[in-house]
Amino acid sequence: MKSSKTVIITEETEQKLIADILEEAFYPTSDKVLAIKTYLDKNFAKQKLDSLDVNGYPTKENTVVMLSKEKQPLKTLNMKELLRLLDDKFHNMVSDNLDRKKFLKQVIRDWYHNNIKNNGILSVNHL
Repeated sequence: MKSSKTVIITEETEQKLIADILEEAFYPTSDKVLAIKTYLDKNFAKQKLDSLDVNGYPTKENTVVMLSKEKQPLKTLNMKELLRLLDDKFHNMVSDNLDRKKFLKQVIRDWYHNNIKNNGILSVNHL
């Protein structure tokens, strides 16, 4: 049988706990989203390549092509490679390593599927 206990805290402690919880949550801002979207739009093109799934069956893999300044294809990247490139390029944008990677993954997903609107709002805004 579970016993229940009551903990009494002051209003000051309650406010501090709420502030700590909110500080730990990461909410991406539209200016950061739009900065990355602009970089992706300018330097990459989306494509799907023929590939094999884990069971050896034909499938399509989401990839991107890095473009030259003249908009010519330079190199094909899979999503993990694109994430590493963006993580290196925008490593100062979000200080926490895990938050930054979650944020960049969501930006990549939304950008690839055209889900980022002109206001910079992601399909998921709490990461």
